[in-house]
Amino acid sequence: MKRHLIAAASLIAVLGLSTGAAAQSESIAFTLENATPYTLVSLYISDPGTDSWEEDILGVDMVGPGEAADVLIDDGLSGCEYDIRADFSDGENIDLRGVDLCALNGSVLTVSQ
Repeated sequence: MKRHLIAAASLIAVLGLSTGAAAQSESIAFTLENATPYTLVSLYISDPGTDSWEEDILGVDMVGPGEAADVLIDDGLSGCEYDIRADFSDGENIDLRGVDLCALNGSVLTVSQ
């Protein structure tokens, strides 16, 4: 299984976080596993209170079928619950709503269709 490293260097800009919530002081790391037959081409993480997705945190990277990517969020979070959207090379996407990133820390998040 091929592994990639994706670091969200400026998560505050990516998530569009509000200042009203308590800050999370530690980094969050998890493994994103692509269990689909398609390449994962974009990954978005947004505050559940918004109607739009923020910037693609994969950038130019992609996660092929059966591959995994290590994701590191190292800017401190204003909360734990976020929505995640994964876009695939076949034009389909998967939306995961209300994901607790704090509980996900150190774990594997598997996306499958």
